[in-house]
Amino acid sequence: MKENSAKKDLLRMLNRYADGIASPAEKKFVEKYYDRFDKESDILDQYTVGEKADLENEMEAFLTARIRAKEENIIKPFWSKSVFRLLAAASVLFVLGILVYKSERFFAKNEHQIAIAPTDVAPGSDRAILTLSNGTSITLDNKSEGYLATEGKVSIRSNGHGELRYTSSGIETDKNEAGVNRISTPVGGQYRVVLPDGSKVWLNAMSSLSYPTFFEGTQRKVRVTGECYFEIARDTKHPFVVEIDSKQEVVVTGTHFNVNAYPNESNIRTTLLEGGVEVYRIGDSSRDVVKLKPGMQSFVGANNMLKTREVNAEEMVAWKNGLFYFDNADVPAVMRQVERWYNVEVAYKKEIESKAFSGKIHRTANLSQIVEILRFSGVNVQVEPTDKKDVNARIVLNP
Repeated sequence: MKENSAKKDLLRMLNRYADGIASPAEKKFVEKYYDRFDKESDILDQYTVGEKADLENEMEAFLTARIRAKEENIIKPFWSKSVFRLLAAASVLFVLGILVYKSERFFAKNEHQIAIAPTDVAPGSDRAILTLSNGTSITLDNKSEGYLATEGKVSIRSNGHGELRYTSSGIETDKNEAGVNRISTPVGGQYRVVLPDGSKVWLNAMSSLSYPTFFEGTQRKVRVTGECYFEIARDTKHPFVVEIDSKQEVVVTGTHFNVNAYPNESNIRTTLLEGGVEVYRIGDSSRDVVKLKPGMQSFVGANNMLKTREVNAEEMVAWKNGLFYFDNADVPAVMRQVERWYNVEVAYKKEIESKAFSGKIHRTANLSQIVEILRFSGVNVQVEPTDKKDVNARIVLNP
């Protein structure tokens, strides 16, 4: 192995170590030679003061760049413990940087230990399936741009940036031309829709929205599953009604709110950010209903009745803003979001220790970064391959 090649491989490995995504073999390699430096403290004696200063400056610049990158790209406090790992990595880099210059044979001997980590899992992206009223399905992604179809007098276009838009020609549509469209996001997908009335809807992963191609009558009614965030165009004469998984209805005239109705969550939760809404339970002869004010959330409480509580609305809609946001969330709650966004399956070997997580992480982070955060927090988690073709990986949590 040539010296330049060895140095590049080493720096690549140390970058991965500092990022917390090094493979077990890479970690062992780095820590082994860090321990060696501790035992052979005179290893630097053969170098001049100037050579040592140059290496120290290089390592300081490296450390500063890594910390700044963390602050900009992965929001703390989840990474608080990793500061010590970064400091250690900088020390290791200083030591091994000297070893690079010292001996080509050293790296040739240990070349097999600088292993490439297993393939990582990328985060979700803008992906969905649009089903037209005639049953035609259209795949949507970041490459979907321009005109897609016409429903009655309404044209459907995608802007190539994860947004679907319905635009009326201004000519009144005959009710016989009305149809129902459905947009659904897969695991690891998200999308936005601008409805015919101008209302905007964001769909999280594993969600769906069914809606007419134009609104007629006294109501503007849509149906959702999964999680959607709404910004409703105000129209006091035509209330906007959201039917949630055939169990609840949200009635509004113009407001911003979030609906979380995943089947594997314990409750249907409607969170209001702006305006006012009424939440009804469908099929309840007593017309169980609650009114929400901004910062409040509805849920089904004791006696199967609708209740309200104050919540951190920012946390509830963080996904729409490109973040995971946890506020004293337990491990299963964290893993359900990971499961939906990275298209992985999660397995629990035994009942795991109760832990609470608080912090923010960009949803652009790769799975390896999420896994390392969990490990730093004391969760025994492993990523394993899976033979399921439609799943990216298997995450196993041990006590």
